[in-house]
Amino acid sequence: MKIQNKILAIIFMILLATIAGTASADESSGSSYLAITGVSSDPAVFMYGDMGTITVKVKNTGTTSVQYQRAELFSKDVQILNDDAYDTTGFIGAGNEIEYVFYVKATSPDGIYYPRFYLDMKGSDSISYNIPVKIENTGLVISALNAPDYYQEGISKKINIRVGNPRDGAVSGVTVEVKGDVTTTQTSQFIGGLDAGASANVEFEVTPVSEGTMTFVATYRNGMTTHTSELSLPVVFGESKKSPIPIINNVEIKDSGSYKTLSGDITNAGIEDAKSVMLTVGSPAVPVDPYKTYVIGSLDSDDFSSFELTFKSDAEEIPVLITYKDASGNTYSKTETINGGSQNGFDATGNGDVKGNFPPNGGGRGGPMGMMRGMGGGGLPITELIILIIIVGAVAVAWKKGYITKATDAVKNRMNKKN
Repeated sequence: MKIQNKILAIIFMILLATIAGTASADESSGSSYLAITGVSSDPAVFMYGDMGTITVKVKNTGTTSVQYQRAELFSKDVQILNDDAYDTTGFIGAGNEIEYVFYVKATSPDGIYYPRFYLDMKGSDSISYNIPVKIENTGLVISALNAPDYYQEGISKKINIRVGNPRDGAVSGVTVEVKGDVTTTQTSQFIGGLDAGASANVEFEVTPVSEGTMTFVATYRNGMTTHTSELSLPVVFGESKKSPIPIINNVEIKDSGSYKTLSGDITNAGIEDAKSVMLTVGSPAVPVDPYKTYVIGSLDSDDFSSFELTFKSDAEEIPVLITYKDASGNTYSKTETINGGSQNGFDATGNGDVKGNFPPNGGGRGGPMGMMRGMGGGGLPITELIILIIIVGAVAVAWKKGYITKATDAVKNRMNKKN
């Protein structure tokens, strides 16, 4: 009996050891139940020197927990900053998912690289996966949409800046500021995030303080790393090629006894519109009612408007002061001198150096009507010209209908009878 009991005890212990070993094997192995369910990088596209993260998700699809020894990421192209973060043993429970986050730094030129993820199991079992990582050094692009060719000291100009993202990935925290030989009321303009292929516009009102350079700087983040892109523009003083250019033409001066009336047209020969346009006479002329000042308001490019000014003066030259504003609200003034020696003639001098300023192509009332008005100042009188035109027309009609031939024949017959 004792021998039989010993034999049964030995068999029972062997069975227990076998069962325990099977359970241990189930817990320590089981890579076939593990699945990599997702990989991602932040940023999605690295720039050289960027620091970011690579995340790997692993799920246990089995019904028992799985033990792993360590998780590692290997690469010769990307620097792993926390390569020993998962060197300790752990378990992934049945149906659970775990994330492995690796901090990395892009240390290679532009291209696509493949760090390899390893999850080592107990024993020699493991799973691995190649993770694509893209490095691209293209930055944001800045362009000026309406920068003038020339500036005036102390005169502000509005400049629209466009910031575009030509990268394959989004960037965040985009901010634009201007530096250099200008002052501005906006210290910076915030755009925020820019998706791949997107762009955004911001406006700055700048006032040059000296000739030099102004630089627009766009600061942004790609992942955890801050970058900048710049656009430099020259600041050169001179006359703008686009500014409004007011020109007076078709001038008439009439003496009413108690005052004189100066009438004419003002044309904007510039590319930009003129705002708040006003006219008045300057010294020695004295403006009087009813038209001391003539307010035109807005005058579009290539457009014109008529005006009238009333004043007292015995001088031969009448200064006409024109004030107007540009789109930025800067005020300009210009003086055109009108020769008042002829009652109906035209003679305008802009700032004393340009005479007879007419709009291009005879536009507005500076065309045929201006020519007719000019004839009254010493050319052929209008009344005589009209009579001459009527006579010529009558002769042409008589010739066409044969009246002249008949009249000539009648005269000849009468002369023959007398003879």
